[in-house]
Amino acid sequence: MQSLAGFLRPSLHTRPFNRVRKDGPQGFDLARMHSLLKAMGDPHQSWPAVHIAGSKGKGSTVAFLSSILRQSFSKVGAYSSPHLHSIEERIAINGKPISRQAFDQLAMDNRKLLEQTQKDCNGALTHFEALTALAFKHFQQQGVEMGVIETGLGGARDATNVFGDQLQLAIITAVGTEHSAALGGSLESIAEAKAGIMKRHKPVVLAHQPEAEARKVLERKANELHCPVYNAESTIKLHLKGLQTSNDQLRQNVFVERLGVPPDGPLCGEPSSQQSGVSISLAGEHQLQNAATAVTAVLALRDSGILPSMTTEMVLKGLQEASLPGRFQVGRLEAGNSQHAHWLVCDGAHTPASSKALADTLRQVFPDTPLAFIVGMATDKDHLGFCQALREAHPSVAIFCSPQIAGASDRSAAPGMVVAQWQAAGMTNTNLPRCRELIQASMGPALQKAKMELDAHNKPGVVCVTGSLHAAAEALRLTGLA
Repeated sequence: MQSLAGFLRPSLHTRPFNRVRKDGPQGFDLARMHSLLKAMGDPHQSWPAVHIAGSKGKGSTVAFLSSILRQSFSKVGAYSSPHLHSIEERIAINGKPISRQAFDQLAMDNRKLLEQTQKDCNGALTHFEALTALAFKHFQQQGVEMGVIETGLGGARDATNVFGDQLQLAIITAVGTEHSAALGGSLESIAEAKAGIMKRHKPVVLAHQPEAEARKVLERKANELHCPVYNAESTIKLHLKGLQTSNDQLRQNVFVERLGVPPDGPLCGEPSSQQSGVSISLAGEHQLQNAATAVTAVLALRDSGILPSMTTEMVLKGLQEASLPGRFQVGRLEAGNSQHAHWLVCDGAHTPASSKALADTLRQVFPDTPLAFIVGMATDKDHLGFCQALREAHPSVAIFCSPQIAGASDRSAAPGMVVAQWQAAGMTNTNLPRCRELIQASMGPALQKAKMELDAHNKPGVVCVTGSLHAAAEALRLTGLA
């Protein structure tokens, strides 16, 4: 009989827990989550928390913020999703995922409670609820001093939205229309759901909001709850100073400016003449915004008396050490039979907004470099919008395949269906350069074909694997860069 831990690990098979996730009247029952946590000893009440919701940038903000907090606390827990290679990545302390052995033991120790809760709610307990409860229990057992918690979907009725006085800060990253069907169907309803993590009198950090309607909803909710609001875009700005590659790794050199103080003024308020320059591994203009959100969060926590000893040097060190695999992760492919050692970029972009950020970053980092895309997507994504944005990177070839998508064997979009949307996207913009479209059965042949296509340019090119984190993870595993 398969263990509970085995069932909790994503696979292409069914699980004992419900997979339905909807932040609305018919969605999560938070009473069920509170009941489960109470049975486990209310582990989430043992440590202070920062709660993060939003449509884009949550994972990067978790990575930046938890890395900075580790400069001040000895144990910082981070709960995020989705994972890249294994479910253990979702539950981390000080940047290190829980071990497989510890995860199995955690599941075994709490098996009876989970099964009883599942029985009491007539099978309605979700996979995400069970995993969230286990993460919170692990953080309690390990004595974390701060938890950085990312919502799964929405906010108001998300399984993570169980914090009361333990909440120190709520962060709302950029809000868009992703998962609109599960969040009420409109931008306003989505913003309302995200704003649900705000708590009365607790400070709120708002990241740059590209949609004015969403910002109005968030600011109105914060005002209703009397939450001090920190707007990241008017507090911190990161300026790109250049790019550097070392050991086939890419980093951005940036200058961190605290707005509203003299240009040479201190970042965190302490006397300092040191320039706030640093290099970060997360690439792209959007990552500068995510980093700014994280630094703004640190300032908000400092104002609340949580981080009295935080210094500029500690903030910069945290930014420099932050990493997030699978998001514009850069490496070198072995030349093998190819004429050149091409670059590999793996990015889990799967929405129009994230594919636009990817296309922009590719043009910035690799100008005038031959580009080959490998695209593998899930069925429930906006394929046309994704392709329209991605084509702006001007690839010479796009190769489509079916990655293994966790959760169900039929979640992987048929390559022919995505190719059709890629072609339709090309018809809407006749100024785009010509691009060959190819289909391969799986990721391995797709990688080999991409290298062959780039060899024709007689110089090193870029193979970019995108469309889902599943595709990115598979490419990293096959190339030995995981």
